[in-house]
Amino acid sequence: MRHAAVAYFADDRPVDPTTVALTPEGREQATMAGRALAGVELDRVITSGLTRTVETARIVAPGREPETWPEFEELRSGRLADIDKDGLESAFAGAFAGTITADTRFLGGETIGELFDRVVPALERLLADDTWDTALLVLHGGVNRAILSHALTGERMF
Repeated sequence: MRHAAVAYFADDRPVDPTTVALTPEGREQATMAGRALAGVELDRVITSGLTRTVETARIVAPGREPETWPEFEELRSGRLADIDKDGLESAFAGAFAGTITADTRFLGGETIGELFDRVVPALERLLADDTWDTALLVLHGGVNRAILSHALTGERMF
């Protein structure tokens, strides 16, 4: 699942994506997800370790200490200050629109191919581990899209 809602902008300024926390709406979303999964026995709960994924996981699966897998961190952007201020929010919100190839950079930072280079081996390592049956991965929109795109197409593009 994707982490619950956060606000990436406050007072028209971007918030540090490594520390952004859930909004009140996000905490409510996580609570509702926890209710939906209440009857599911989770062997593992895995997050990227970023605040928003850990916070979501602790609400959704109380009593299960989440594992941190940094390979599942969201796409790493470039310097947001290098993007025109008037276009920053639209660039951020539209970053995953359409088909995106491996050489496409996320907001001037990491490429989609570099994301796949991190995510696919971690996913393969998780799937090769036969010590669990049911896992909850609380990750990010871009990472989840990479996992699903790879699973559905075998390709390294969104």
